Amino acid sequence: MKKLNLNRRTFMQGAGTIALATGALGYRPRAARAGGVNLKLGHQLGQTHPTYQAVEQMAAAIAERTDGEVKISVFPNAALGSPPDMVKQAQMGALDLVMFNPPNIESQDATASVIQIPYQFDDYAHVHRVLGGTAQGWLNTFFERNKLHWIANFEYGFRALSNSRRPVNTPEDIAGLKLRVPPELSIKATFDALGANTQTIAFDELYLALSSGVVDGQDNPVSVDYANKFYEVQKHIATTRHIYTSFMLVGNPRIWKGLSPDVQAVISEEALKAGKWAQEAVVANEEQMLVAMEEDGVTITRPDPAPFRAKMGPAWDAMRERIGDKTWEEWMGYVDAARQKV
Repeated sequence: MKKLNLNRRTFMQGAGTIALATGALGYRPRAARAGGVNLKLGHQLGQTHPTYQAVEQMAAAIAERTDGEVKISVFPNAALGSPPDMVKQAQMGALDLVMFNPPNIESQDATASVIQIPYQFDDYAHVHRVLGGTAQGWLNTFFERNKLHWIANFEYGFRALSNSRRPVNTPEDIAGLKLRVPPELSIKATFDALGANTQTIAFDELYLALSSGVVDGQDNPVSVDYANKFYEVQKHIATTRHIYTSFMLVGNPRIWKGLSPDVQAVISEEALKAGKWAQEAVVANEEQMLVAMEEDGVTITRPDPAPFRAKMGPAWDAMRERIGDKTWEEWMGYVDAARQKV
């Protein structure tokens, strides 16, 4: 399998402009002079994912701009626990920063599920106009309510369906497949509506479950399939794009407020820049990853989403009941407004 190369130079382009604009070449944050600022950041991604690389570059850029006085120690691969566990740590102040997908905490706040309503987004550009635009105020309020402070959006991606049984071109091709799903209601409801037999399995047990035939398939963004080598045991991938999964950087509000404005500004600027790079890298590399997996013998299909969307009634009903009519209508207003901006 050919390894894709994500270029550090590409990420760092533009850094000089930002540094000159903020006077960062001689920068010394006020809060860091006495002994430095050391922050811990946890996330679940492995090193081959573009967002992992963006986070590492972000931490390096922050250290460089502050002459090493602001250091972010990154703990990837869920080393500090599952996403919900890391969120709890951040809420309590035991962890400074965490990157996660808000629906990971839907058991704590059901409204988090809105981000994963199936077939609500047209494409990546539409997603970014919603999460980074029309719904930004809603997200800020959501995080504040859950004792978190939003910093930047990164990227995880649209989910694709892989399986070991057959190519998927129509909804009927999914019926009867044994599919692993994560705990989120949206994903289970989507595949239940399509006639699959769903089973919740932890991510760290997924490769074994696929290779041993416990389940026929699973859904994840293409970048996750590629990074975790699911193509070794899944010979059919369909770019169904049924659900978009986000990845956001947040912090503990008390810890964030305790940083000087200068430090906050540098972290925010570098996080936003890294997030944009991650978004562009995932989109740009998705097609390359599909081609690489196809060259390795995987059958790639690109189904028309319309027939799948037409079967989402039961999934939407289940999610709307969980989320509540008011939040559903408010959120879909943001989604529609971003669509009309084109």
